[in-house]
Amino acid sequence: MKGRSLAGLAAAVCLWSGAALGSDRCPVPPGAEPSAAGLQRTRMMLQAGLPLTVVALGSSSTQGTGASSAQATYPAQLDLILSQRHPGQRIEVLNKGIGGESAGANLVRFAADVLSVRPDLVVWQIGTNDRFQNLPLADFAATVRDGVAQLRAAGIDVIFMNPQSFPDEARFPGYAAYAASVVDLGRELGVPVLDRYGIMKWWLESGRFPAETILSPDGLHLRDASYRCLAEFVADMIDVQQPGPTATAAR
Repeated sequence: MKGRSLAGLAAAVCLWSGAALGSDRCPVPPGAEPSAAGLQRTRMMLQAGLPLTVVALGSSSTQGTGASSAQATYPAQLDLILSQRHPGQRIEVLNKGIGGESAGANLVRFAADVLSVRPDLVVWQIGTNDRFQNLPLADFAATVRDGVAQLRAAGIDVIFMNPQSFPDEARFPGYAAYAASVVDLGRELGVPVLDRYGIMKWWLESGRFPAETILSPDGLHLRDASYRCLAEFVADMIDVQQPGPTATAAR
């Protein structure tokens, strides 16, 4: 783990303890179960106390649009959570998100931003911009299959993260189909899925959280506390032995 200042750690603790979500654990829909599928390399590295490198790949939700600082993005908070759970172990989460990119644009960067750093795990956030850019669903699925094949050929574990839910998504017909496609691809390819869409839709439709609590003023991107939830969910998917709910492909 890279050195972190006490001020930075304190800020992260204050961020979560004072978050508007207001609970010790981020809630998930009833019936969601921990995912133990895949991630053999990642868990082996953690159990053996070996250095672990994670690449967070995706678009603006990975880059951190809506977060108050670089430390509040989900990759930075994931780095902090994993390092706290595994003290003394070198863990690095690299933020390779670029706003506005589709899965295909991510794929173009695989050699430079993913394979070159030889990660143990890639968390791939996909689907939102493919719909916004009206890219065919079949082409999106083919791109994701290609990416997974490249990662597995390099011995890299994969987690998918599908699109966010937001109140104005009805303006984009078929948006939910892209979110569902990621879940289906996870099932097809044996890749664990953080069903962000299903979780956030449940948050909003159940009235558990109003939109302004979990979304930034643009009504699309997340806030610090909801980015914290993404980090917590991914950490729980990695650390299946940890207590608490986990986001999975179950919807």
